[in-house]
Amino acid sequence: MSKAVESKPVKTTHFMRNIGVEGVLLLGVFLLGFVPMWLKLRDAVSRLSQAERHLNLASVQNAMASAAIDTP
Repeated sequence: MSKAVESKPVKTTHFMRNIGVEGVLLLGVFLLGFVPMWLKLRDAVSRLSQAERHLNLASVQNAMASAAIDTP
């Protein structure tokens, strides 16, 4: 009564190939915009870290100078 169903290999169509190419192009465009922003962010984080170190040093120097002035 029932026939055995044979599975046939799926052929890559022109449409599927276009989707793959468009996906790769979309990823390339995304990376083209993402990499410069990532580099700027990394530079800004580095400068922020350096500024925080300088601020901490100035704070310690201020505290030491205040302590030296306040001692009898």
